[in-house]
Amino acid sequence: MKMTRIKGAIQILTVLLLLAMIFPTSVFAAEGKTVEVKGYIWEGMSKEDIDNTPAHFSVTNVIDTFNVKEIQEDIDAGLIVEGPSTIKLLTDKGIMFDVYKLIKTGDKTYEYFYDDRLPVSGKVKIWVPEEPLEIDEHGFPKFGNFIEKLVDESEIYNYDVDYPQYMAGNTVTLTEPGDYYVIFRYEAVAGAAQAIITVKDTKNTTNTTNTTNTTIAKPTSAKVLVNGSEISFEAYNIDGNNYFKLRDLAKVVSSTEKQFEVEWDGEKNAINLITNKAYTVSGGELTTGDGKEKTASLNTSVIYKDGNVVELKAYNINGNNYFKLRDIASTFNIGVTWDGATNSIGIDTSIGYVAP
Repeated sequence: MKMTRIKGAIQILTVLLLLAMIFPTSVFAAEGKTVEVKGYIWEGMSKEDIDNTPAHFSVTNVIDTFNVKEIQEDIDAGLIVEGPSTIKLLTDKGIMFDVYKLIKTGDKTYEYFYDDRLPVSGKVKIWVPEEPLEIDEHGFPKFGNFIEKLVDESEIYNYDVDYPQYMAGNTVTLTEPGDYYVIFRYEAVAGAAQAIITVKDTKNTTNTTNTTNTTIAKPTSAKVLVNGSEISFEAYNIDGNNYFKLRDLAKVVSSTEKQFEVEWDGEKNAINLITNKAYTVSGGELTTGDGKEKTASLNTSVIYKDGNVVELKAYNINGNNYFKLRDIASTFNIGVTWDGATNSIGIDTSIGYVAP
């Protein structure tokens, strides 16, 4: 298919300037932020009109911005992120929510293939003919004989529809380094919401920053009670927080209302967490350690919960993934308590999570 080139002159991009004022470079660099991008912004719009314009999509793990107006005049934001980064639709009734991997052709020019569109996660709305069909004299279904249907975005090609309707909550996740083009459009409304996103290549810097990606894990000395019963875990204290083997936690809460499944996707280097699904034992769960300190390496896998990327810090220790207990408890609303008098950690699936 023919390539389409992104190019253009310079125009004042109000949204980008607002982002730069709200999130200066030093703030972005310190910690990734979630940034909301507004489109349909025109030169000469009043501040009141801009304020009343809804954000169209958000982008996670943003660490910096760049001057995107040097690339194309009508793009609303230029963002630099650390992967994985999730682009999330914040509005309904869109007929286009496309993300493409860009190919750099010059200092400030790019192009892309339509066939290289990244997959969208979530349900979209389509209209299909109601059965049985009533056909008019021209051989077409009669007006009004269409029903609304929600399908996964990947399934729309199984139906004879012109455009699906994208909805708030649809997402696209960027995991590979590179430059990406995002565009959202409403039906029959001039304009668009657009961004160029650069995902930093962190793999090429690991050799120089390796010392920041490893730490010492000390065995946790606390007793652990799960729903009142004492259970032995191989758990570690890292930087003052208790980290438990992910599969151990999934096993001990299985068959309760807070159960979750753990799946590994080697092709995507991803961990999939699935709510309210019984855990499948893989072997090696709840083994005890040797009581010695270990070297923990920062986990680089993408982590999904029910199909959406979640930002959970994890470490790899001897080939197993260890997650902060309170992170997992918060993610699945599991009660966690601490009894200093008895040096005991309580994991309680009958109550909800309360932040300390």
